[in-house]
Amino acid sequence: MSAENERDVKRAVSAVERLLKIRLRSEHELRERLLQKGFSAEVVAEIIRRYAKLGLVDDGFFAEQWIKSRQKRLYGAKRIRYELSLKGVDKSIIEEKLSGGWGEAEEQSVVLDLAKRRAQKYPKNLEKDKIRQRLYAYLSRRGFSSTAIFHALKYYDN
Repeated sequence: MSAENERDVKRAVSAVERLLKIRLRSEHELRERLLQKGFSAEVVAEIIRRYAKLGLVDDGFFAEQWIKSRQKRLYGAKRIRYELSLKGVDKSIIEEKLSGGWGEAEEQSVVLDLAKRRAQKYPKNLEKDKIRQRLYAYLSRRGFSSTAIFHALKYYDN
């Protein structure tokens, strides 16, 4: 590697370290950020290779951590799947990591709890159909399955 490339590698290393101090990143995110900063594809590939070898760039681990953090914030599988795909994580990794997530009963419990909390924020004189529409839209945006949402709405009606 030339002296100029070595200088670029050192700058890229410090850029990656700054990015990883903020939060974990997928390989795709790091690659894109380094290319945006003007590093050559050769330097970016070298940096990704080094950090992958150290275990600091691992899409499987990144996906696990992302799923845990999003589930703590009560997001559903559809939204988590979408976010991870935007971050460039391979679909097979996403599906593998999501399969160990919430079970159906746990998801329905979370959806029901969210629906109850959200419904309390609506005006008391709001029509029941309007409340159902708003709850469905809210829970859908959070990434929950239609089945879980309908179950919660049916339970909420009683």
